[in-house]
Amino acid sequence: MPYIELNTNYELSQTLKGEIKSKLGELIEELPGKSENWLMVNINDNSSLFFKGSDEGAIMVKVLIYGDSYSDKILNNFTSLLTSYLSDNLHISSSRIYVSYFFTRNWGFNGNNF
Repeated sequence: MPYIELNTNYELSQTLKGEIKSKLGELIEELPGKSENWLMVNINDNSSLFFKGSDEGAIMVKVLIYGDSYSDKILNNFTSLLTSYLSDNLHISSSRIYVSYFFTRNWGFNGNNF
């Protein structure tokens, strides 16, 4: 039950959004027990996003996960892979990309909670 929300102040084409969605589907498998089959992705471009007082390209990624937290090693690896991909493909400095994680034991789906 992962959910990834990506906010950027850049404008992204539908093609690029599709590529990002596909890459997130691949990367989510770096988290044990997670797969694209349950991944929901929300990509918001053209956000009024400012970082360090500047509207230079920036990205905020929120990763919501059903279940217990993962080890720092696993999350560091995921952050590294995600940041590298976004920086390389959107040409935004990795120093202007935040990734934040949230874990929950309460997740509703299909009218019920897991």
